[in-house]
Amino acid sequence: MKSREITLAIDSRPENISLVGMAVHRLCEDLGFAVEDCYSLELCSVEAVSNSVRHAYRGQPDHTVIVRLTLLEQGVEIRVLDNGTPVPLEKQVPRDLEIDPKDPSSIPAGGRGLFLIHALMDRVEFAREGDSNLLLMTKSLPPGR
Repeated sequence: MKSREITLAIDSRPENISLVGMAVHRLCEDLGFAVEDCYSLELCSVEAVSNSVRHAYRGQPDHTVIVRLTLLEQGVEIRVLDNGTPVPLEKQVPRDLEIDPKDPSSIPAGGRGLFLIHALMDRVEFAREGDSNLLLMTKSLPPGR
């Protein structure tokens, strides 16, 4: 199978984030990922785009977030690009979540997106692509799919 690519461009409005999640989920189903992996890929895409909208663009509309999904024979590559404020170096590595399982109030209300992305994806990289900030995420298909 040759690689196939689709590019989605959304305006940096919170209500557009779920559109990316739905598209990623459906494309990953077509590729043959297990249902739970489709949900993981959807979650990671939504978290990445949400970070672009909320942090890179500081919640301001009228900016573009691009999601380029490449279906490969061995898996999927997801690129999220924006032209906002780059992710600071110290935030590119997920922090340990110190949660007391007996104390629900110890669970932070936010700040878990990059932790989840790193936990669920096979590869996560931050870089520049042209004039844009890039978050590159890859996930391999399970053996024998």
